[in-house]
Amino acid sequence: MAARRRNADRRNWPKNLYQNSAGTFWYRNPKTGKTYSLGKDLRVAADQARAANADLEYRKGHVSLIQRMNGAETTVAEWCRRYKEIFIDRGNSNPRTQANVSSDLEAIKKAPFKDYALYKVTPNDVSKWIKSIAGTVSASRGGQLRSRLSDMFNEAIAEALLEAGKNPVSAIRKPKSKVMRQRLTLDDFTKIVAAARKDPGMVWAARAFLLALLTGQRREDIKNMKFSDVRDGFVWVEQGKSQGATKLKIPVTLGLKSIKLTIDDVIRDCRDDIVSKHVIHYVRARGTSKPGQSPLIGKLSEVFAQFRDEAGIVV
Repeated sequence: MAARRRNADRRNWPKNLYQNSAGTFWYRNPKTGKTYSLGKDLRVAADQARAANADLEYRKGHVSLIQRMNGAETTVAEWCRRYKEIFIDRGNSNPRTQANVSSDLEAIKKAPFKDYALYKVTPNDVSKWIKSIAGTVSASRGGQLRSRLSDMFNEAIAEALLEAGKNPVSAIRKPKSKVMRQRLTLDDFTKIVAAARKDPGMVWAARAFLLALLTGQRREDIKNMKFSDVRDGFVWVEQGKSQGATKLKIPVTLGLKSIKLTIDDVIRDCRDDIVSKHVIHYVRARGTSKPGQSPLIGKLSEVFAQFRDEAGIVV
């Protein structure tokens, strides 16, 4: 049934504004039915009612022309491109970090809400997406994408494209990560090294594994290690993760009695008849790889998993 037509003297009043017999104006929220007293000044009451109506329209996804001109219709996919620029401007110049961000944004640009205006994305939209990708990515990856999306919306709030407190990701729980790694025993590790040494062309992998064990450095730092970094009885390391801010000098005399090797022993083994500036380098040509070249970071993980499986280590 249609609402009763208003009296002629009230037809210019904002919607949802009323006056009782005592002359007091009041507003009724059409969504909840709750009423609010607004006093006896029509001008003040009307202004407040219009503001309330505008807010209700905004929450329904209706925005004003001014809001649209200010960029309120920016879609998630469009904001991904601008967000990356903002992220870099925040001082994140590390190529690896930028590559990770690009990967996150490519995944977000495939989400069902990619073409939604930022203000139209709801917590339910985000929750459904996170749950939908749970079967295709790890829980830690899901958590990473959730965090990236949250930061994107926070930046949108900072750019006034979204109202403060309206980040739809805030209400979404972070997916629980189940740790799948387990520690190898030293016996398992030596079996993996032995499996790598069986192939003369893969001896570089065995050297890399041993160097990582004895120095305690990340794969990136092992890959980047050069013979020129070995001097004065130390291996000088500028850790890649800290962009060179963390500098170490590790005595080459450090070793493990259980495997009867020191860092110096491994580095001496790396000084073969192949001309290379890299401590860890290919010793034979394979595919596009040439002797003397340093392996890619991902290759280190790949061959470790390969020789782990060949050694019969179950994880």
